[in-house]
Amino acid sequence: MKNAVKKIYFQGADDKDMKNFADRFLNSGLFWIYIAINPKKDWKSLYQNLSKEKQILFKDEYNKAFLLSRSYRKLTKLFLGRGISLKNYFLPKEAETEPDKFIKYNRADELRWKEVLELIS
Repeated sequence: MKNAVKKIYFQGADDKDMKNFADRFLNSGLFWIYIAINPKKDWKSLYQNLSKEKQILFKDEYNKAFLLSRSYRKLTKLFLGRGISLKNYFLPKEAETEPDKFIKYNRADELRWKEVLELIS
């Protein structure tokens, strides 16, 4: 069902070339969704291959994906039967156990995350 998410949020774009995909969608404010549902991709490598300005955007999107997947761990397990485990690359270690301290809640992002979980479950 990840294809449904790709179709809805990313216009069905081809993600085989991750750098081009990231360049295209980092500014959309929705790239965090793609990161969250693809935790096994080599995100650190992609980050290193981006321009400095894109790296800043990427960090923000990655941190949002990390924090939302941590904050809604129980809901994610309920929908998917398993958790989503992104590695903490950019935040203090404390964010792993207390993500609520680091996230600025945005109702639209919370609703999108719940919608994404429904789509991929």
